[in-house]
Amino acid sequence: MNSDRILIVDDEPDIALILKLQLEDAGYRTERARDGMDALDQLSRGEYSLMLLDIKMPRMDGMAVLARVNQEYPDLAVMMMTAHGSEDIAVQALQKGAIDYIAKPFSTDDMLKRVERAIQFNRTRLENLRLQKQLDVERQKMEVVLQGMADLLVAIDTNGRIMTVNRRAEDILGKSRDELLGMPVEEVITADIGADLLPCRLVLASRVPCLDITYQLILGTTRIPVLSSATPLVNGAGELVGSVEILRDISTLKALEQEREDFVSMLSHDLKTPITAIVGSLDLVREGRLGPINEEQREYLESALESSTEMTEMIDTLLDVHKFEAGKMVLVFREEDPRLLVQKILARFRSVAHRTQIDLHATCREPLPVFRVDRHKFSRLVNNLLSNAFKFTPDGGEIEVGMEELVDIAACRDRIPAQTYPPSALPVSGRFLQVTVRDTGEGMPAEALGTIFDRFVQAKNRRLGKTRGTGLGLAFCRKVMDAHGGFIWAESREGHGSTFFLLFPLEEGKTNVEL
Repeated sequence: MNSDRILIVDDEPDIALILKLQLEDAGYRTERARDGMDALDQLSRGEYSLMLLDIKMPRMDGMAVLARVNQEYPDLAVMMMTAHGSEDIAVQALQKGAIDYIAKPFSTDDMLKRVERAIQFNRTRLENLRLQKQLDVERQKMEVVLQGMADLLVAIDTNGRIMTVNRRAEDILGKSRDELLGMPVEEVITADIGADLLPCRLVLASRVPCLDITYQLILGTTRIPVLSSATPLVNGAGELVGSVEILRDISTLKALEQEREDFVSMLSHDLKTPITAIVGSLDLVREGRLGPINEEQREYLESALESSTEMTEMIDTLLDVHKFEAGKMVLVFREEDPRLLVQKILARFRSVAHRTQIDLHATCREPLPVFRVDRHKFSRLVNNLLSNAFKFTPDGGEIEVGMEELVDIAACRDRIPAQTYPPSALPVSGRFLQVTVRDTGEGMPAEALGTIFDRFVQAKNRRLGKTRGTGLGLAFCRKVMDAHGGFIWAESREGHGSTFFLLFPLEEGKTNVEL
């Protein structure tokens, strides 16, 4: 049984009865109204899917009823019925909201097809209206969210012209939305980077998101540091129609960061002063200038001096990390022989290796190329890696420093953790000097290898070594490699030792030297 109810409005009982029988035979439920006034009364007491409305009726004609229905029952589908030859009036009814019309006399098949089509058409119309209202509500919600954002939002089309902005953008840029619409984005967003490097422009060129880009937004004489991200805008067919960029004012964060940097630098310098005094006093006592000392006292003094030296190195590392991040670290690059540098570094660890019975040695594949490097930073870099190796290698183990020229970096790319370097940051070719520091210590879990070069981060089992660290040594190593345009990563398995890889770029055409 069809659930659709149809209201037949006709003052001629014979025609109304024929329609009723034909429609009910087709499965519809029907009711009849004798004229327009009766139709409106029945509409007020029930719901119908369709009304078959005669045009010529006493008391209130069909056109008047249609006008009332459009106003009071807009969801109701209306099909007009008119005598043959009155098609002009039916056309007027269509213009005023009727879905269709049938001319009397009509065939049963034609009438039923028109009725079914009218009901389906109206159902589709109502569903579209519902979806449109839902879409409007969601659009209004999104508009409220965008307008309430504390960040600037700018959307551009494929030609780089402004499509929309939020209220925050209007406030910061000093122009209304109407003024901004249609303007080229480079005239709206003036920055300390080229117009083609704006994230929204990069997205149009690459069709991929451009995330977490920092630059300065220039507004007259004011410069505002911003953190910006942009993503593509696509239509329902997946076609690129523009991009949207969100800019976050990070002035406060920059100020807080600077305060933190100043505080750390001040604290580090203030810590070094008393430690220097402690070291000087310990040296006076150890050298016997304040009176003779026995061997047991000498051991305690040596231990105190060693601890003070470690503390000084920690402070120096912290200061250097901050200098690197602030762009204030000065490096002096010279062409150096890697083998001679490594031999000098290993000489400092010979006594420790002898005491712990660790086999410390260097290997290299000759000929080795010279490379441009800051000698002091390279020495501290390898010192840090060797110190870690000694901390986590049991007595009787092995530590090896290897050196060779690498001509095919492609073989290494898949081994470098994406957390350390995203694939896009790695070169596809080029010559490199590879320095490795391998130990037979306890190793590290695989999940830690991508984060160990972050500040204050240590692999969980690395905290159980012979001495505790601060998590700054490897962060310093990463900064040194970044400053040299090189790369550093680690490979390890728990219980099977660790190997740290250093890649220093080599100048093309530089002659190798036999050592």
